[in-house]
Amino acid sequence: MRFLRASSGIGIAGLLLAASFTAPARAAPADVPAGYDCAVTYASLGWTTGFTTRVTITNTGTRVFSPWILQFVFPGSQTLMQGWNATFSETPPSVQAASPIWQQSIDPGTSFWIGFNANGADEHPTGFTLNGVPCAVTFGPY
Repeated sequence: MRFLRASSGIGIAGLLLAASFTAPARAAPADVPAGYDCAVTYASLGWTTGFTTRVTITNTGTRVFSPWILQFVFPGSQTLMQGWNATFSETPPSVQAASPIWQQSIDPGTSFWIGFNANGADEHPTGFTLNGVPCAVTFGPY
């Protein structure tokens, strides 16, 4: 797991807390600084033994996420096979996707997409957070 610079405005404690989320994102915790907000669009396509995804991360707030880590929780025994456009790590059932060196920031009003292949059932993950900030989530077809 990569550590965030102090300038990100979100502390390591928030990241550790985000790793423990197991329910869908609701409202931002009281300790999230004003101006941080996000949305995720999760699109997947399943096959017999796994699935592929495209996850679009949108900064809907007024502050920059830099660097960033998107976290979510698989609902079952799914495991990552490979990913792209982020540095992926996994502590099942939690998955972390950290900003790549060419896209360290997601500015307000902009989006960035990542993708991955995984083994297991094509079921929707939960608890999407960006630097510890719960994100609104939309699920759709690939």
